[in-house]
Amino acid sequence: MASILGWIGLIFFFIVLFAGLLSIALGIPGTWIIFVDAMVYAWITHFNVIAFPGLFLLLLLAIAGEVLEFFLSIKGVKRSKPSKGVVLTSFFSGLFLAILMAPLFFGFGAILGALIGTFGGAFLVEYLTQKRLGHAMQIGWKAFMGRLLGFLSKFTIASTMIVYILLKVFSS
Repeated sequence: MASILGWIGLIFFFIVLFAGLLSIALGIPGTWIIFVDAMVYAWITHFNVIAFPGLFLLLLLAIAGEVLEFFLSIKGVKRSKPSKGVVLTSFFSGLFLAILMAPLFFGFGAILGALIGTFGGAFLVEYLTQKRLGHAMQIGWKAFMGRLLGFLSKFTIASTMIVYILLKVFSS
């Protein structure tokens, strides 16, 4: 009976790991989901598989992923000196469309929705305030590229976290 519960726990552990990775597309802090999952696994295994130095490394990676995504997402837009409200609108419109489009394309609609929403929100606010199509397109494009770079950076860091965890789990 104990081995069945162990297998069920391990399967749940892997599901949560990959759910953390997929949640990044929705703008949910997936690196923290991965980190907490690793902490719970470490605690259950009495820190024999993933020890405190490994957890500290995962903590640093989770922080780096969130900070990098945040700064890359706003860096391009801020440098272009957008109108008031562009950064917030692009963030929330990206989040809204990511959630709305999440069921499409087996979850990849969330990524597409986040990018389209970010572009659309930035473009719309800039165009409505400045009435200059070219400038609004430039602001929208920079918001899109910043969001894409932020997503790719965070996804890469989260993938690195998962590879590290899996190496620890399967080498024990």
